[in-house]
Amino acid sequence: HISGKDKAPGLLTNLSGHLDKGEEGDIVTRSIVCCRDGQKIKMPPPPQPTPPKPKTVAPQATKAAARQARPAAAAAGSAVVFTLAVSMMLLLGEGVSASLLTTFLLAGAAGYQAVWGVAHPLHMP
Repeated sequence: HISGKDKAPGLLTNLSGHLDKGEEGDIVTRSIVCCRDGQKIKMPPPPQPTPPKPKTVAPQATKAAARQARPAAAAAGSAVVFTLAVSMMLLLGEGVSASLLTTFLLAGAAGYQAVWGVAHPLHMP
């Protein structure tokens, strides 16, 4: 990030350049360096968060809403895909123990179902 295309040889040059620019310099560089030439460098204030987006009126029924209105169809589709995956894995032959394969597939399906309902903002800073 701070070394640019020069990589290691240009690191100190770029650090000095960012510090010489003062408030216009890179905030990461100014946050990391605490002193220079025996002088204390004031840490810059953290960047302000972006304002929240204004809420918009939700459009009328969409295709996604229509799909969610039929949970039985979605569950049936998932069951068919899971059944096909298990069948294809069993057709591979004796290379893998069936009990190990079943355990692996069930763990994958359970993990997928557990994570499916997690709201995305919980994962974002």
